[in-house]
Amino acid sequence: MNNPFALVLITMFSISLFAQEKAIKLVEKGNDYLARQEMNKAEEQFNKAISIDSNCIEAYIQKSDIELQKNEFSKALKLIDRAKNAAELKNAKNEVIAHIYSIRSFIYFNQDNYSKAIEDLNSAIQLNDQNSSYFFMRALIKRINSDLKGCCFDLKQASNLGLEKARESLALYCK
Repeated sequence: MNNPFALVLITMFSISLFAQEKAIKLVEKGNDYLARQEMNKAEEQFNKAISIDSNCIEAYIQKSDIELQKNEFSKALKLIDRAKNAAELKNAKNEVIAHIYSIRSFIYFNQDNYSKAIEDLNSAIQLNDQNSSYFFMRALIKRINSDLKGCCFDLKQASNLGLEKARESLALYCK
């Protein structure tokens, strides 16, 4: 290989892959700490992962979850927005971005911002219309907003996708 530019590109790509692999291992270690309810140690691993790969989607998602558990919704929102930006930058799969929208929807729901919660669930469903949980969550928010027709439509969708809780709710609310 006589092209120095190509050699530099290959070297940079290799270093980037190595950093991403190391970040993934740190996230896995952080997840192990989370499973043992060692939040500070988990967060430390996620921070290390982000310092190695500033677009480590899973680390941002997990840090957001930690903030949610502490009811720190503003911090959780900032982190999940960073996860969304990283996912878009990395051209992540639709399912990944839909999952991020669903998390952000949950944050908005906890902030009593139901319109933004529904907006994000609409986006999640656009990207992945096979996830029954998205329809179920949207149904619950619509019910809170007194949109019984919309609630029943979403419960039916969730039920058709196999969610048992949706079948039970459909029978209860949509007679």
